[in-house]
Amino acid sequence: MCMRKLAFFALACALPVSAVLACGPDFPQNLLDDRKASLLDLPDGSFAFEAAHLLPKPDDHLKIVGGSPWDDADEARATGEAVGLSADEVAKVKAMRAASGQSAAAAAGEGLAPELLDYTLGALAFKAGDMAMATTRFRRVLALSPVERPRRGLWAQYMLARAQLATGNTDSAVASFEVVRQRAKSGAADPLGLAVASYGEQARMRWHRGNIAGAVALYAQQAAHGSSSGTASLLFITRSILAHPDMLERSLDDPLTQRLLAAYYYTRTNEFATNWPAAGSSSDADTGDGASVQKSRTSVDVEGFLAAVQRHGLDHFDGADRLAAGAYRAGRYTLAAQLAAKSTTPLAAWVRAKLALRAGNHEAATNEYALAAKGFPVDESWSGGDFSDGAVNSPLCRVETERGVFALSRGDYVEAMARMYAGAQDHWPDAAYVAERVLTLDELKDFVDKNAPLAVRKSVAKDAAGEDAPVSTPSEQIRALLARRLLREGRDDAVLAYIDDPKLRAKAAELLAARRASNAWKSIDRAAALYKQAQLTRADGMDLIGTELAPDYAIWDGEYLMDGFELQPPDLVAHDEHVRLAASAVAPDQRYHYRYVAADLAEQAARLVPARSQAYAAMMCQATGWMLGVNSRRAEALYHRYLREGAWVRWGKNFGHSCPQPDFRSASSLPWKQRYWAVRHFAKRAWPYGLGLFVVGTVVLVVRRRRRSVG
Repeated sequence: MCMRKLAFFALACALPVSAVLACGPDFPQNLLDDRKASLLDLPDGSFAFEAAHLLPKPDDHLKIVGGSPWDDADEARATGEAVGLSADEVAKVKAMRAASGQSAAAAAGEGLAPELLDYTLGALAFKAGDMAMATTRFRRVLALSPVERPRRGLWAQYMLARAQLATGNTDSAVASFEVVRQRAKSGAADPLGLAVASYGEQARMRWHRGNIAGAVALYAQQAAHGSSSGTASLLFITRSILAHPDMLERSLDDPLTQRLLAAYYYTRTNEFATNWPAAGSSSDADTGDGASVQKSRTSVDVEGFLAAVQRHGLDHFDGADRLAAGAYRAGRYTLAAQLAAKSTTPLAAWVRAKLALRAGNHEAATNEYALAAKGFPVDESWSGGDFSDGAVNSPLCRVETERGVFALSRGDYVEAMARMYAGAQDHWPDAAYVAERVLTLDELKDFVDKNAPLAVRKSVAKDAAGEDAPVSTPSEQIRALLARRLLREGRDDAVLAYIDDPKLRAKAAELLAARRASNAWKSIDRAAALYKQAQLTRADGMDLIGTELAPDYAIWDGEYLMDGFELQPPDLVAHDEHVRLAASAVAPDQRYHYRYVAADLAEQAARLVPARSQAYAAMMCQATGWMLGVNSRRAEALYHRYLREGAWVRWGKNFGHSCPQPDFRSASSLPWKQRYWAVRHFAKRAWPYGLGLFVVGTVVLVVRRRRRSVG
């Protein structure tokens, strides 16, 4: 069996998941769990995403070094210093770092290339606070030709800028940071991502000089390159602005800072009025999770923030859509409508769609949902694949699935399937519910033929061996779901075309052949065919006929459960959805229902062979074993039936646990053997009576002949 998505992507809701009954993977969100909430509530956004997209993503291909602002800088530096160095050079640089004083360090680095020696001595001087010595050493590296400083030239330029900044020579520092970026863009080695880091260094300088807009602009450039440090810095700056009303008033004059504040309002409303330390202070990184801060009387709360925004004029506010989203989430629907009307972004359309739903204007909601779906990029991800705490991964998938919920509530089932299939990468369980339980089999087959005629395979991960690990896609999932449903409902002629795995297709072909053979003329042949079906169903039933959702949960290979689905609230359920659910229900509606099917098939096969045969006992043994651990009452009933009808077997003490395969050949000849032994048994017991009758008959015959001769 192959584990699905969820990787989902895909992966990635129809039967609502109110409580997971086992620890497992990141389960996709299920919007059908609470239809009303899914349609009327706006999910939270992601500040990290918003901060990284304040400015367009640059196309300069500058290197980003991953990690968190709280990572160990010494470890990162040691790792970076080893890049491009021989083992001997790494050892000497490490010895220099451990030496005490410039002289000892110079002695430890004897024999190193000048760029390595001077750069490391300059770094040691910088760490010791000797900026004059550090500047001298870095300039010596930069005085070398580019051929002589391929590994440390960019580093020396960056550290020279930091030394200049430390001595108050800000204009020179800015010029030096710009040189760092220019050289990195020209192809200079930058294993530590110093070019992108230089944005943050300049931004910090601007922040401490009171240039809020300038700092935000540079941190936004750093974040746009994908730097988590830049994103974290924007978070600290936003908190500082809101903790100081005077800063807020000045910040609202800058359009980029307006967008930053609006994004914060949308994604972190709960943090308002908190006494955050000033960004750039020694304690700002210690309060990244907000655990150690307290509410403040001077910090701006939500009311104060909105009042300040309105004083500056909503007509000129850049980021009205984020403000609208935040206002909607806070229940300020009038303000949300006012703000959303000022924006043409997909987020604003999403807000307007929900406002229309609240007002009962379904036509407007349909139109606004369509605009939102059209506007969100296919590759936009707010959470990077993390579904925890209701996070939105793909807003497009979320909007499409909400459109599906809306269509489902109207009874437009095929449209609901289309919309949910469009969002199935993140919300596959929702789509699976409609495909498996709501659509008729013919509706589903027609949909798959039109929308998923071929499976699309995708590899996005690495397995333990470093090989590409395939992740199931919606096209694969819906085709597999259709194939299993066709098999369950006896549409054998169409099944194989929808099974994309060659190995599983071969097993399905075996099952279909066994079904055809079960119509054989001889009962023993029918029994063998039924038992073959039972074996295949028990061994591969999850992949062949298992339900994607309840009761089997093939979506997770049956390893995890979800709570049962209830159609609530009734005003969002079409009048005939209950009828469709009843028509598509499996029998029995029990977890691992295919095991019950397999046991029933084995019992049917057993009825076609002599009850005293080994085949009967073997098949009843298998059926009993398949029910053990699944349904003890069913297992007990099968065992008791065997005791009533079957013959004693030497392996009976392990009945249900250790079962041989049935001997159909022996079972087919058993009736003739039984007749032979019956005749022999009769003859053995009746010969004295036969002999007596023979004697009597002989005497009678002799007497009659004598009488005739006398007469």
